[in-house]
Amino acid sequence: MPVDAWQSIDVIRNREGEPHVVQQKVEVHGGEAGEPTGYTKPTVQHRLVPLTQLTASD
Repeated sequence: MPVDAWQSIDVIRNREGEPHVVQQKVEVHGGEAGEPTGYTKPTVQHRLVPLTQLTASD
């Protein structure tokens, strides 16, 4: 059974100059049905995430 994950594919800046990361949703397959372990299949869903949200330390 595939697991959904997000893969970062590019960094862009918005109109204010703040960096954002473009991420694409991928399905991660665990070696079922003859697929290699860790095989990822990209989907058409994308999102923009502020870079500070990804690099913030708790």
